[in-house]
Amino acid sequence: MKLSLMTFSFLTERLKRQMDGPKLCRLAKDNGIDTVDLMASEVWLYGVNNLKKAFDESGVTCGCIIAPLPFYKDVERFPEKLTEALDLCGEMGVRSLMVIPGHGDEAACRALRREEMLFRAIEMLSMAVNRAAERDIEVLFEDTPQRHKPLAGVADCRAILDGVPGLGFVFDTANFMVAEPDTDLITAYDALKDRTRRVHLKDVVRGDFPTGEACQDGKRIRAVPTGAGIVPLRPFVEKLVSEGFDGVACIEYAAVKGIHGMEHDKYIAGYVRNIRAYETGDIAAPPYGQIAGIDKPVSRIFFGTAILPMLMGKDAGAILDAALSAGINAFDCARGYGSAEKSLGNWIRARNNRERVVLLTKCGNVDRKGNVRVNREVIEKELAKSLQTLGTDYIDIYLLHRDDPNTPVSEFIDALNEAKKQGKIRVFGVSNWTVERIREANEYASAHGLEGFSVSSPNFGLARQVSDPWGGGCVTVSGPEHEEDRAWYAETRMPVLAYSSLGRGFFSGRFKSFDEEAAKKTLDGPAQKGYLCPENMRRLRNAETLAKRDHCTVPQVAMRYVFSSPMNVFALVSTTNPARLPENIFAALTPLSREDAAFLEADEE
Repeated sequence: MKLSLMTFSFLTERLKRQMDGPKLCRLAKDNGIDTVDLMASEVWLYGVNNLKKAFDESGVTCGCIIAPLPFYKDVERFPEKLTEALDLCGEMGVRSLMVIPGHGDEAACRALRREEMLFRAIEMLSMAVNRAAERDIEVLFEDTPQRHKPLAGVADCRAILDGVPGLGFVFDTANFMVAEPDTDLITAYDALKDRTRRVHLKDVVRGDFPTGEACQDGKRIRAVPTGAGIVPLRPFVEKLVSEGFDGVACIEYAAVKGIHGMEHDKYIAGYVRNIRAYETGDIAAPPYGQIAGIDKPVSRIFFGTAILPMLMGKDAGAILDAALSAGINAFDCARGYGSAEKSLGNWIRARNNRERVVLLTKCGNVDRKGNVRVNREVIEKELAKSLQTLGTDYIDIYLLHRDDPNTPVSEFIDALNEAKKQGKIRVFGVSNWTVERIREANEYASAHGLEGFSVSSPNFGLARQVSDPWGGGCVTVSGPEHEEDRAWYAETRMPVLAYSSLGRGFFSGRFKSFDEEAAKKTLDGPAQKGYLCPENMRRLRNAETLAKRDHCTVPQVAMRYVFSSPMNVFALVSTTNPARLPENIFAALTPLSREDAAFLEADEE
């Protein structure tokens, strides 16, 4: 299937000189795309000659020019504007012109009846088709996302196509929602496919947003990465492939705030990867597991939100979208992660995706002096703050971030059972608790007819935790000394949410096993304290050996080790680079054999 890239969301970047023709072409080529669809305004901003030079040097071509023409306001200028658009197509060597029926014309449309607007559209598009035919240019129109015009519904699009012989159609997978929110995509395509020349593959979210394309029922839609929204693109692409669609499928890339210039490359890659996977059937989504009490499958990879932008409360929509688009639907947060709950909550509200994600947060972290205080008062106070900050009325998985040995287990169990009874949490558990304390708590719960802890989040990974990285009683189940703990988890099948699976960057691949000085320069204080030791350097050497053998990376080997455990493991993974997400998914899908896991653990010099 031939792909094209639609990039009108770069307009602001072009105005700020952060995007130009060569960069645009490189973004396409780097992702295996050799055609772009451009708004007429983009061509003028980039400069015709500059774009033509970039195209000649890169081999990228422009497949379609998109131009708004005055259908309902300033109609007398229609011939002039049409001529400008056709001239631009000729100058750029483009043979397809997609016409947008007006812009900024809501007042003029309000003065017309529905039938008058449809008649006008047919009249103008007929003129465009006839004029363009003289230049051997095909005119196209799409299901137009403007709520004040009858041009987004399937029946209206069909009426226009029937009224304008020679007019081609651009099937936008999301725009039907403007007029008909419950449109069945496959049925709509079947009704219009005889005239469909190009497809705009667009995923969106829908809700009561302050901005976005307005729908006739008052809602708005916003574009998001492929797979992160509500449009069923996978079965749609599968249908295109099965029927031998020979037109162009255009990826409508929605640039996200905070991403600039060539940084877009790794985000566009996610769009392309998903579309190609839908096309070939080779879907590389993470494996999913079930956690009792959660009414949806839970990705075996949790996205960890303790990353710098989120700790500072900044917009992290780009990486969160990328995670959800990759199939990661579980997100790990905590009151102790700075302003991460604020960032995560803002993203959930902006995407209206609360029911799609599995939300985990924690209370009762260690303070700066290494002290821990967790009790009923802390639980109730921090739970209320988390619910408010995250903007939700319930949390899927609620964990105690640390154990406080001064608080009896009965107090924890009673408080958490009350919170669950009130509907504030679905499932509760612990982080950094020993198996002995978990058993004690669950024995109390069983004896009193209450629910016990059903999830645990200790450190687990290839790196042995030789010292408490942060203080406050960090608990690990790594290493031979914790074999009995791992056996208990494997037997009980209690979900283990493994944190610091890469030893806080120890197995990042950024230094070699023979270079301890480089390790000291790379790892932060907690990582050096917790993981930098001769034994882990030997394990890193073994990981390098397997990475070379299996043609993968050291981080992937370390993650494959985690998923080879007989425990019911879920891994917490943090990154600001979306390119790391498919690498982690590969690891989750390809656990190591027992023999390879034993080789990594081997302690011989």
